[in-house]
Amino acid sequence: MSSSTTPTCTIDRDVLNANTVGEMDDLGLAIFAKLCGVNRGAFVLDPPDGMTYGCTAFPESFSTNAGASFAIPDSANLTQSFAAGNISASATVEIVDEYISTVYQSSSGQDSNPYACDVNGLATLGNCASATDTPKSLRADGDIVKAVTLAGAFVPQPWATSGKVLSMDEVKIMYSSKDFREMADLGVNTVQIPIPCDLISENGETFKMLWRLLGKANNAGLSAILVLVAPEEDKEGMTDEMIHDNIKTAAGFAVDVSNIIGIQLPSPIPSFLSAVRTVDDEMNVLVPTNKGQLKNLSFPQDSHLFAALDVAASTSVADVASSDSEGDRMKMFYHESITCIDRSPIEWLECYRDMPVYVTSGFNLAIDDCINKDGEDFKDYGQCDRFDETVGSGWWERHRQSLASRQLFAYSKGLGWTFSAWKLYGDDKKGVIDSPAKLLSLRDVAAADLLPPLSSTSDASDLSAACLNGPQPDFVMGDATYAPTPAPHDCGNGWWNATTEQCDYWVPPPPAPLPTNKKNLVQGAFSGAVLALVAAWAVQKFTKKDEGYQVLP
Repeated sequence: MSSSTTPTCTIDRDVLNANTVGEMDDLGLAIFAKLCGVNRGAFVLDPPDGMTYGCTAFPESFSTNAGASFAIPDSANLTQSFAAGNISASATVEIVDEYISTVYQSSSGQDSNPYACDVNGLATLGNCASATDTPKSLRADGDIVKAVTLAGAFVPQPWATSGKVLSMDEVKIMYSSKDFREMADLGVNTVQIPIPCDLISENGETFKMLWRLLGKANNAGLSAILVLVAPEEDKEGMTDEMIHDNIKTAAGFAVDVSNIIGIQLPSPIPSFLSAVRTVDDEMNVLVPTNKGQLKNLSFPQDSHLFAALDVAASTSVADVASSDSEGDRMKMFYHESITCIDRSPIEWLECYRDMPVYVTSGFNLAIDDCINKDGEDFKDYGQCDRFDETVGSGWWERHRQSLASRQLFAYSKGLGWTFSAWKLYGDDKKGVIDSPAKLLSLRDVAAADLLPPLSSTSDASDLSAACLNGPQPDFVMGDATYAPTPAPHDCGNGWWNATTEQCDYWVPPPPAPLPTNKKNLVQGAFSGAVLALVAAWAVQKFTKKDEGYQVLP
């Protein structure tokens, strides 16, 4: 970022504008509940006017600048006046915009806080200037990357390959020319191919298969990104110098392959970038990082350097643990709630670190770590015991669609994304999500109609409604969305619990009078309480404060 510019945080007008503000479930919950506690609730004007303001005391200039016909004294009055039709939608949006912008400018440490501009996905960083003129796209056509990872082809991924390491003959079968054509028909424009660092140097059968897969991708009109994977720590005879040499060899190979648009380093080490630059000065290089480490990225200025962000959300007990049906649903609500926040670190890295972001891993519809259930390090908290309940459930279908839309919206704010896998080895049963691994398979979730059309992600504004409101807090049981299951007894309005061998019941909350925002008041209050809890979780999770949870291996 150029030192002569000062970034701003304002409403994303593609999401929140005069046409959409009336569609919000709760303006106060989405905006003011999020920001009223920032800076102990205080904000000031620039230049100062001798006053300190907050949610309970707006400056009169907010109303004047918005063209309101009367002064709006505080946030509560704004939401009430808009709900009653006493202030126009456009004036409401302008006041909200001034509020968000002023709170941001009154805050300290924006350059070191990736979430300083987070308003539940409704705000965006602007006025960001690049000192390197780094391109805003990895692709020559300027489109965002819409990729799928060729899981298990060269780097073992047992969850995708029936628990085994594939032979090259099996890789050939798993990733046929037909598969690449189907990817393109779906809207995919790139494949991400993880390979061991030394694959190209060894020039063996796996290298020949890499050539074949790149050729199949090219024939289908697909670009490719190579992800270099570091060798196992105990690999005999492997030295740092050998790793550098392998990176140089891989870079030299990539330069000569027309449809390779980038190469991802095995770890965020500046000397690895130097190894690539000894081969080519303009190759797109991606540096791996995650949401906990991105503030620590430190690389020399480079106009073809990008961040490769891991957005995985199954790394702690808070992410994965649940041991009953209601807990499973509340966990889904939690994941939906925090997804829109992911646009903040994506925009922050580009604005403050001059590193546009590509989402390299973690994009899938799983909300647990059940694909690793058979692994030695798996910890059983009961999270995998009820997957059958999700099969055929309308509730789970709706909320998975919501999660997918929110992810696509957030991840399309950068250079693009890759989905965790294309398909599962040996599984031709598309369209039914009947195992945890299928939630990581793009072909399966697309066939199950859980994803928006990928063509819509070329312009993130096409997904703008995804984060306008929070997820529906309907995880209290009693809504008849369990999958039909055989039961020895008629449970009436309940469901047969095979574990306890009895009928269980949940009573839905009673209906309440409709408030002025046309939403159920009880649901709104309950949603607000849960969102407040989710916000606290998110702050702890992303700021790495001690939350009393251990990180999963």
